[in-house]
Amino acid sequence: MRAPRVRGVSRWPARAVLVLAATLLSLGVAELVLRIDDRFAPPPYRPEPIRPDLYEPFEPHGYRLWPSRTVTYRYPRDAPRTLTLTSNRDGFRSGRELDQPDDRPRLLILGDSFVFGQGVEAEERFTNQLESRGPGWRVDNLGMTGYGADLMVMALDHVVERARPDAVLLCMYTDDFRRVFPYYSGVGYEIPRFRLRSGRLERRPFPHPAVWDSWRLVVGLRRMLRDDEDVMFAFDLNEAILDRYLDLARTFDFLPGLVFLPGRSDTPVDAERRAWLGQFAWRRYVPYLDLTDDLLFDGGPETTFIPNNWHLNPVGHRIVAERLQGFLAGRVLENNERWRAH
Repeated sequence: MRAPRVRGVSRWPARAVLVLAATLLSLGVAELVLRIDDRFAPPPYRPEPIRPDLYEPFEPHGYRLWPSRTVTYRYPRDAPRTLTLTSNRDGFRSGRELDQPDDRPRLLILGDSFVFGQGVEAEERFTNQLESRGPGWRVDNLGMTGYGADLMVMALDHVVERARPDAVLLCMYTDDFRRVFPYYSGVGYEIPRFRLRSGRLERRPFPHPAVWDSWRLVVGLRRMLRDDEDVMFAFDLNEAILDRYLDLARTFDFLPGLVFLPGRSDTPVDAERRAWLGQFAWRRYVPYLDLTDDLLFDGGPETTFIPNNWHLNPVGHRIVAERLQGFLAGRVLENNERWRAH
């Protein structure tokens, strides 16, 4: 005989347990499906150094070459050259110290592996060619493999007082826009990061993940909650970082400039990024040079890039040096009235 129901006693706790169990089961199945389909893979939260024989961790700006060394390495993998890496005391690819006295106008060039000269010898880089072309400039290369704008600005902040440049060019390769996201680790180190909090730029250590950060459901949900522009470009964060670069220009009285370096093709993503960078430069009265036409359309990527690789060959570096020579003489070092006026 069925037991009579006691008036006033609710079955909601049992129903809540059933709903919770069904929800957890559904989430577990969804997570399993995403793993089987290999979708929404979480980033490598605990980075592993890629070339510890070449790079060392360095807290002020993430990592650098082992200082004051000369080594050889082979690059690229498909058709490798044996290349020489000579580093100065600051761990940049140069046989010259940044604080070495020099009466010439001083130019620093910031960037990633394009500026570093991945795949070419140091004397083939556009920075070295630019110095030899003159007229009478000293050009120091602060490029580093895997850097985004955040680490470029941190590196500049670390050396600018000793280097005392007359001008600084910050070169943004198209992929650099995404390299400011929290878990991007460059050549595999827990590097310091910038973040925006209440509209202000803050520096923080490399983030350590929570347990749920490894769940593909969480990764997918985060991507859906962000719009595509935020994921691809990180415009707000990049803007704040570039403004920090301009603050350094005012503090240390150097002339700034911005340069866009394309990939092997001018994709819609590249076009959006370079247009944004040009608008940023225009609003801040900063000289801007877009090298897309010079590297992709005048000669074509087969002429200017290493075969099957994203880096410039010696011809590409020569073209960049030629364009920068006119850009510097005409708009940065000798004719920067708009920046000076503001």
